[in-house]
Amino acid sequence: MRTFFIFLFLLCSARAIAQPEFDNRLSYDQIQALLKDGIKPRDVRKQAMAWYHWAYYDEEQTGITELAFEYLGRSADLFLEAGDTLAYYRVRSDLADHLSARRLWDEAIKMQQEALDYYKQTGNLHYETHLLAKLSRVYANKGDEKQAGKLKREFSSRNRLLKDTILDITMTMDDVQRNGQNGRYSIARYDASNALRLAEQTSRTDLVSLGQYSVGHYSYLDHDYKMALFFLKKAEKSTARVNLALRHNIYRRLWNTYEALDSLELALKYANQSAVVGDSLLAQEREAALHRLTIQFDTQEKREEIEKLVAQKGEAEAESEQQKLGLAALAVALAAVLLALFFIVRDYNHRMRVNKVIAAQTEEINQQKIRDLENNLKIETMQSMLAGQESERQRVAQDLHDSVGGLLAAVKIQLETMTAKKPERSLDEDWKKIRGLLDETVAETRHIARNMQPSALLEFGLVTALRDLTNRVHGEGVPHITFQHFGEFSDIHRDTALNCYRIIQELLQNSLKHARAKEILVQITRTDNQLALLVEDDGAGFDATSVKKGMGTDNVARRAQFLKGELSVQSAKGQGTSTLVTVPILETQGKP
Repeated sequence: MRTFFIFLFLLCSARAIAQPEFDNRLSYDQIQALLKDGIKPRDVRKQAMAWYHWAYYDEEQTGITELAFEYLGRSADLFLEAGDTLAYYRVRSDLADHLSARRLWDEAIKMQQEALDYYKQTGNLHYETHLLAKLSRVYANKGDEKQAGKLKREFSSRNRLLKDTILDITMTMDDVQRNGQNGRYSIARYDASNALRLAEQTSRTDLVSLGQYSVGHYSYLDHDYKMALFFLKKAEKSTARVNLALRHNIYRRLWNTYEALDSLELALKYANQSAVVGDSLLAQEREAALHRLTIQFDTQEKREEIEKLVAQKGEAEAESEQQKLGLAALAVALAAVLLALFFIVRDYNHRMRVNKVIAAQTEEINQQKIRDLENNLKIETMQSMLAGQESERQRVAQDLHDSVGGLLAAVKIQLETMTAKKPERSLDEDWKKIRGLLDETVAETRHIARNMQPSALLEFGLVTALRDLTNRVHGEGVPHITFQHFGEFSDIHRDTALNCYRIIQELLQNSLKHARAKEILVQITRTDNQLALLVEDDGAGFDATSVKKGMGTDNVARRAQFLKGELSVQSAKGQGTSTLVTVPILETQGKP
């Protein structure tokens, strides 16, 4: 079973950074032709591509893996020399895969992290997402489950935007394998069911068959024989006959399942079928091994011919050197002088370079200190500004409640007193309009005061305040607002909760004013170390590159920056808008 998971991971990894010039394997003659084309006239990129394919040719066609590291390293250096940074990190990622396969975890992690940093800096969501998946797998294999889980969560966040179903299947099947190896068969079966559900959304029948087999396999190990039989029979029908390895495992597991159910006749039937397919599979493997040995022998002969040519060239050069020995003796003295000058100049240049490096490092340290001071100043300024805003909001809300609210209440009492003295006034239409306008003014004043200083936030917490905020928006022509919350929010720091409330309040107002939406989703999610604030609508959307930022957008961005969070806006004309703000929860933020 583990063989299939490894095969699936490698297959999806190959698709992860799909580039035809890398993925389409070349023959030995094609590799040699490409290498010659790159040598004369000199084309460094062609040479790099030739060495890349030579590494995989040796590994896949001949079974020789010793030179793969050298060839991939040489290819990466040549791509870097050619200025093709994307190809450079692609090859480095492949080299890290080889290191990981040999359990050289730290070296593999270093290379994968360098590639991941590059993809993040260049904003390449596709490559970044796949590198997060690969790096998570390396940490998991190393045994660092904490870091692996962190990277997997980051991968899930990115893949929600990328929507690569094949990669989701790969990560899920990786969980299946790990839980199965640790004896957690029920969890492995559940994960395999999720992988099957994702596979059925694709056109990949091979992934569907593998998912069905996996559910059946772990159902058997979990002693749920009827469920195992159901999915194994489905896998038997959906698996192509040419996939002998998978069919062999299906027959073998059906044999075991029927045996466990005391259906000995059917168990014997599938035992015989398993034996037949196993013989065919063994014959295939023997033929493939013979083919590899033949290619390996041919390749070894070609290498020996090249070594002979190199040896002959060396002998000719040695003979030529002997003939020139007399002339060389006359040049010894001059060579010694030139050598001395060379060392003097090199030492001088070395000292100059060292001084430049020291000066550059000193300048970089000074610049970093300046940047740190500027960032601290910006944060302090922003903190003061936000604190001032909230203080002014509180003052205005208090004035509205105490002063304007009190006056309005007094006017309303006076109006009711006058109506009580002369009841006939209540029938007057102008009198009714005055009372209606007064009621509307009182309600609007309360609404403004509650928006200025949400008392529900201070008394009952973030969830209650947001539910109150969304419930206040109703009526004909107003979008339907759905509020969802996941996780525990009672320990969120008051300042953090207030800023999160303001962010969602601003985003909700933007959707109500501009989106012309029918549905709005407001969602907050709490994990161990992060808050995620999401506001989505099905409105008109906009082109983010052509729309100018307004005060609302700037306020959201400033508050996100103050909380050291990240703001992501996804929108297109006619396709609605999705705004996600992720806020890290620091130790100081976790205390109310």
